[in-house]
Amino acid sequence: MESRTKQLIGFLQEELAIPSDKIPDIIQQCQNLNRLPVILWQQKLITIPQLDRVFKWLEGFIGSAA
Repeated sequence: MESRTKQLIGFLQEELAIPSDKIPDIIQQCQNLNRLPVILWQQKLITIPQLDRVFKWLEGFIGSAA
């Protein structure tokens, strides 16, 4: 598993308390990471304030890949 995916999984588990059994399904549903926050919110796994945290985290995560 690539280190960036491990970072993403760590963030979802540690910072947002997303159950580890849900993460593979969520990642599989994402055609790209831009959909991740919406999918998490639609599945009622995060709140609106957490949604903002995910967007900010992804901005840094994606920005650091460029």
